[in-house]
Order: sequence, then structure tokens, then C-alpha cells
Amino acid sequence: MRSKSTELSAHSKKVLELLSKSAKPLSAYEILDKLRKFGIKAPPTVYRALESLLERGMVHRIESLNAFVACHDEDEEDHEHNHTAQFAVCRGCGSVAEIHDHRLSDLIHELGKKLKFRIEREMLELLGLCQQCEKKTGA
Repeated sequence: MRSKSTELSAHSKKVLELLSKSAKPLSAYEILDKLRKFGIKAPPTVYRALESLLERGMVHRIESLNAFVACHDEDEEDHEHNHTAQFAVCRGCGSVAEIHDHRLSDLIHELGKKLKFRIEREMLELLGLCQQCEKKTGA
């Protein structure tokens, strides 16, 4: 089996590397700004790279932030193309934690069966405050 990274274009590899090292989700324009020094100067180049990485399940789009994060699936060998995307998103600092709890996915698919609804993509974002931001606000 070929490694997913060998199938990637040079631009996709740079985008994935940047997202993997980033402490927070990055928008497409933030990615572009950080990659200009590598000769990537056009938004369509970044968007094509992101689309390729999204299709391979190597990055996720955080809808509420309109930003992207590298997939940190703990089970790399069983990494599915369309695996469940579940995140805890801090509205204070913008940090994102990827959740790997198959019970949530099972529950969502059971709900789909009850509704007679075929779920094609699953994205769950929990919005709130991380522990550090909660301490800062005194909530």
C-alpha cells in the first residue's frame, strides 16, 4: 500500500506540514500568507491543496471558524477517507481539539436510520470555552 503522503503534490505536502505544526486552525488566507516564502502566491493553489487533503481525510474544515486543521486521528492504520469529524472548539482562543469517540458516530448513524436519512458526511462541532479561557473569564 502506498503512503498517503507520497501521493500528494508538493503544495499539498507544504499545506499539510504547516497545518500539522500549527497550534490553531488556519484559514486559507493565513495558510497562503505563511507559504508565500515557498513560492505559493495564489489563493487557488491553496484551495486546490486543501481540497486534495480534505478528500483524503488528512485535514478537516472547522465550519464555525472557516479554518482548517490537520487530522490527528490516533488510529492511522484504520484511518477512513470519510471518518467522523468531531471537534471541541473554544470560542475564546480558537483552539480546537479533535474528538475520537465512536459512540457519538454510532449515535448519529442510529438517528439517521430512525429518520430514514442517509448521512453522507458527519461534522460535529461543540462550541464553548477551554479550561484556560474559562478561568480567564471567571465563568
